[in-house]
Amino acid sequence: MGAGGRMTEKEREKQELLGRAGAGEISQRAPTDKPAFTLAQIRKAIPPHCFQRSVIKSFSYVVYDLAIIASLLYAALVWIPALPTMQQLGAWPLYWAAQGCVMTGVWVLAHECGHHAFSDYLLLDNIVGLVLHSCLLVPYFSWKYSHRRHHANTGSLEHDEVYVPKKEALPWYTPYIYNNPVGRLGYIVVQLTLGWPMYLALNTSGRPYPRFVCHYDPYGPLYSDLERAQVFISDVGVLAVSFALLKLASAFGFWWVVRVYGVPLLIVNAWLVVITYLAHTHPALPHYDYDSPPWTVTWASSIACSTTPRTRTSRTISSPAYRTTTPWRPPRRSSPSSASTTSSNRTPSPGPHGARPRSASTSSPRIARESFGTATSSSRHHPTK
Repeated sequence: MGAGGRMTEKEREKQELLGRAGAGEISQRAPTDKPAFTLAQIRKAIPPHCFQRSVIKSFSYVVYDLAIIASLLYAALVWIPALPTMQQLGAWPLYWAAQGCVMTGVWVLAHECGHHAFSDYLLLDNIVGLVLHSCLLVPYFSWKYSHRRHHANTGSLEHDEVYVPKKEALPWYTPYIYNNPVGRLGYIVVQLTLGWPMYLALNTSGRPYPRFVCHYDPYGPLYSDLERAQVFISDVGVLAVSFALLKLASAFGFWWVVRVYGVPLLIVNAWLVVITYLAHTHPALPHYDYDSPPWTVTWASSIACSTTPRTRTSRTISSPAYRTTTPWRPPRRSSPSSASTTSSNRTPSPGPHGARPRSASTSSPRIARESFGTATSSSRHHPTK
C-alpha cells in the first residue's frame, strides 16, 4: 500500500490478477516492486552466530536421529512380532509414521550438508551427506547441484528447476480426470508416494529441457563436465544401498524389507512433497519471466512455516539467501524490511490444484493455478508489468 492507504498501480494490477486466479484476499503480500534493501543489508542484520557451524553440534543431531531410528527398528523387529495379531495391525502403522518422520529429519540433515551448512569442512559435509542421502536412496551430489540451481533461480519461469508453472493451456482431458473426488484423490496419493522418485527419475514438475532429464544420468543437461564424476559417485551410493536391500530381501523376505524400510521411506517422500509444495505453490507466490525483478524479490517470495521436521520450512525462507547458516540457528526476521516481504504462516494454503478446474480454455492465470503443482500466474501476466 502507498501512503495513506492508497494502492499503487502495480499493487492494483497484482490484486486484479490474483483475484482472477481465485486467490482472493488471502494473497496480499506477494512482492512485486524492487525491495528497499539488499542482500548485504540482510546479511548484516543476521546475528553472526547463525553462521557458526559446529561439527559437534551437527553430529549430535545425526547421532540423536540415528539412535531414535535404531530404537524404533528394534521395536519393529522384537516387540511388534510378539504382539497378538490384531495389535500388530495397529502397531505397524504407528511404527511407519514415527520412523518416517525421524527419517525425514535425517534427510534434512543431508540437505544441510548439501548447503555446506553442516560444518566448516566441505569434504566432511559431502561425505556425511552422501552416506545419509544414499541410505534414503537419494543421489546426493545429483540433487545437490540441481537444488543449488533451484535456489539460484527461485520463482523464474525459465530457469527454476522445480514446481514450474505451465505457460500453456492444459490438455483437454484435464478437467474430466481431476475435477472429481476420485481423480483428485488418486493424484494426491501418487504425488505423495511417487512424486519425489518421479522427479528424480523423470524430472516430473521440473523445468523443460530439450532432451530427457534424469538425476541419475551424469551426462544429462542438468550437469556440467565438472559435476559428472560426482553424479556418478551418487549413483554408486544409491546402487550400494539398493544392493544391500536386495540382500536383506533375499535373507528375510521382500515384505520384511517393505515393512521395516519401504513404508517409512514412502512417509519420507510424502513429507518432502508436502513441505516443498506448501513452500512453493501458494497463490501469493508469483513467478517471473526473463524480465524479472531483482533476485531479492524472488527470494522473499515464499511462505513461512515452522511445524515440520528439523525446521525444514523455515530453512526454505533463509537458505536461499544464505545457505551456510546452521539449520538449528536459522536467521529470524530482525528488521522491518524483512518482515514486510515475508508472508505470514497464518495464510491458508490451497489444495493440490488451487481452485476447481472449469475448462481447459479458461484464462491464463487460472491455467497456471490448475497445472500440476503450481499456484501462480504465467509469464503472459507478469506481476511487474
